[in-house]
Amino acid sequence: MNDGKHSPYRYVVWTAVAAVLLYFSFEGVKWADFLDVLKKCSWGWVLLSMAAGLGAFIIRALRWRLLLLPLDPDTKRTDCYDGFAIGKFTDTFLPHVGEFIRCGYVSGPRLSYDKALATVVVERSWDILTLVALIFLTLAALWQRFGSFALDNVWTPLRQRFDFSLWWIVVVAVLAAAAVAAVISLRGKSPFCSKLARFFSGMWRGAAACLRMKGKGLFLLYTLLLWTLFLMMSLLIIKALPGQVALGWVDALFLMLVGSVAGIVPVPGGFGAFHYMVALALSAVYGIPWETGIVFATLSHESQAVMCVVCGCVSYIHQSFSKK
Repeated sequence: MNDGKHSPYRYVVWTAVAAVLLYFSFEGVKWADFLDVLKKCSWGWVLLSMAAGLGAFIIRALRWRLLLLPLDPDTKRTDCYDGFAIGKFTDTFLPHVGEFIRCGYVSGPRLSYDKALATVVVERSWDILTLVALIFLTLAALWQRFGSFALDNVWTPLRQRFDFSLWWIVVVAVLAAAAVAAVISLRGKSPFCSKLARFFSGMWRGAAACLRMKGKGLFLLYTLLLWTLFLMMSLLIIKALPGQVALGWVDALFLMLVGSVAGIVPVPGGFGAFHYMVALALSAVYGIPWETGIVFATLSHESQAVMCVVCGCVSYIHQSFSKK
């Protein structure tokens, strides 16, 4: 927990990674042609995609509130939305920090910060499981169409970068168990271990409370609506491209999944990683020119980034005036 002094260096490193990925994404792109294609896009579809992104914000806030209600029945919808919007705004500049920021907007006397953070862990874990399930289902149903891309551009680089041997799993599990045992045994002697034990105990209780939430069917419905909106965001940008781009909802689903995987890379706002992966997918799978792929990635990413910044600023102003 004492690595705060290293955080700026970590952000600098990931910002540099984003800059490198952006450079490779736009390397060789003729800017005159790029701007000309942007001018020919149907911006009405882009605005509709941004509206779908706003709808996804609202759905995620409502779904998060379902996890918070067992811990604090007085949790407000506006606080959940504002916290989430401000968190996404923060993620635009500091990757994966927004998850911690939004907990501060819902925590209070009845809802401690650690329990609020536990609900975020549960929510994000559910989203990751949903993403993995969608990827496997899509590849299983359309392996001949998308399988080679997944093997050549996702699995092979990961396998080369990391050693997925059983020994690594055993070592990590043993180290984790030893760390937990040390914290438990020293919690009465070390203030640091005592605070750490209370923090994770609060997270455990918060996660357990999530399992007792009412409206599990509504939670699943919100999840279905959320991923449908993600799909619509991708499909609407396809419709915004000039010319006859023969891509349908299945292709929009594939591009949505590629963009979601790229979003896991901890670069500020997903810049660079999203552009490179999506343009690569369009080029490798469909033979679409890199310039067109970059236009699609730019419209998809920057339109949602603008929406995040606007919503985050509005929510911050609202919170500033509504709470002293």
